[in-house]
Amino acid sequence: MTSDLAALLVIEQQKRFRFQSILGEKNQRKKVRMIVLAISILLLVVAMAGYCFALAYGLGYLNLSKVIPGYALTISGIVTLFFTFLKTNGVLFAAKDYEFLMALPIPTKTIVTSKFMSMYLNNLLFCMLVMIPMAVGYSFWNSVSGMFVIMWLFGILLAPLFPMTIAAFIGMCIISFGAKFKRKALVEILCSALLLVGIFGGSFWLQKSSLNNQEVLLATLSNAGTVVSQMIHKIYPLSAFFDEGVNNGKVVPFIAFAAISILVFVLFVEICGRIYRKIHTKLQSHQTHSNYKLGELKSSPLLLALAKKEAKRFFSSSLYMLNMGIGLIMALLAAGASLFIGVDRVIDGMDISNIDAIKPVISVIIPFVIAMIVNMCNTTAVSLSLEGKNLWIVQSLPISNAILIKGKMLFNIMLVLPVSLICSIVFAFALKVSVGYVCLYLLFSVASVCFSTALGAWINLHFPNYEWENEVEVIKQGMGSMIGIFSGMLLYLVLAFAAFFLSSKIPEEIIILLATLILLLMGLVIYRRATGFKSLQRKK
Repeated sequence: MTSDLAALLVIEQQKRFRFQSILGEKNQRKKVRMIVLAISILLLVVAMAGYCFALAYGLGYLNLSKVIPGYALTISGIVTLFFTFLKTNGVLFAAKDYEFLMALPIPTKTIVTSKFMSMYLNNLLFCMLVMIPMAVGYSFWNSVSGMFVIMWLFGILLAPLFPMTIAAFIGMCIISFGAKFKRKALVEILCSALLLVGIFGGSFWLQKSSLNNQEVLLATLSNAGTVVSQMIHKIYPLSAFFDEGVNNGKVVPFIAFAAISILVFVLFVEICGRIYRKIHTKLQSHQTHSNYKLGELKSSPLLLALAKKEAKRFFSSSLYMLNMGIGLIMALLAAGASLFIGVDRVIDGMDISNIDAIKPVISVIIPFVIAMIVNMCNTTAVSLSLEGKNLWIVQSLPISNAILIKGKMLFNIMLVLPVSLICSIVFAFALKVSVGYVCLYLLFSVASVCFSTALGAWINLHFPNYEWENEVEVIKQGMGSMIGIFSGMLLYLVLAFAAFFLSSKIPEEIIILLATLILLLMGLVIYRRATGFKSLQRKK
């Protein structure tokens, strides 16, 4: 079993990162792109590690160094929980290699373990990126013993297990429940959306309860570490055992932390191994009716037909819907919260420095925040790559590449623009702004969605991936997906900061109008370049 597991893990990692194709790449342009991407990722890693160190050092400076171990474990756990939940369906289930793996003389439990451990290795990298710099920050304010180093290193190795297992178990339950219905993907996304609503609601309640204790915290600074630790332990109870072991050198609580993490993982693998085949059988089956009757045949304009094709692809995959639609869900939740409890209280519930300086200009920042969150859903950044090995079918159709790309753009606009407009209207109503402001919000929404749509298509044309085996490689790990999401977020964040600093010198209406015109002009240029592509394949 050990040799089979090791072989499956090696194959999985080679397939995911494509080491052989990267090492044997002869295209100079592609090599330059890979080098630029590698440098960008390295800079991002350095920046994140520096932030984690600064966070730990700052807590120590405030005489809260004892909070650092639990805080580091909680950050790692929450992020691991979130991202594992988003990719459970694509990695553990509904993978294209299912039939190939099941034909091998390998136990089902070993296959499940290999897929889970593959996700574990990826999440372990993030945990190391968070916990190692925070350990260095901790060492500046506390004496570090050999036992501390051993516990912290084992803590890094164990940190992903519990949240990964919980997220994978929840994902498995949702998939098992959705597999009973004809519209499997739709049921899965509804259940996932309800779960996310509950998580966001619970996090807001925890923030609200912690804010209610703010006066007590300020009044008892000598006891601040205990209060903050209790708050962290409420969010992630397992961090209490890790705290006791690392801070006080107690072996028994740390063993409890390790035992719970490993035991939960073993139980999950055992349960999943027994029902793995059944879940896949239900996912691959479909319902038919014996009383089928030929109805009226309908035709649609070419662009609309292509948009409908994209819609069917989108709504047939719960992984695609959930990962690309998370921004839309978050935006609608934020808009609903602002309407029912007020924008001021939503902002107060966020951990933002200089919050009093932001409140007076919130009306000019809101459209950029909406655009940043909503346009995380950028299907054009991945839709072309999702054609995969069936790209030749699309290319054989009597349509031009420009029409194909326009159809993909049209679907993204039809999906994102209504949510962006709704959020803009709801926030405008919550902020009680004038009618002129509402019109500017709506104009900016149209401009931002059109720009992000064109940008996503242009990025996917430059960074396609048609050789994927699992759609996770495109949707979550693809170069086009990462660049499409983060470049848009960075742009809108820069625009928000610019609007904040210019609001004292230029009327807010002019700022929003200028930003709208800039996005429209940039979007028009990128749109022409994207639709002017002659070949969908990379140049050899």
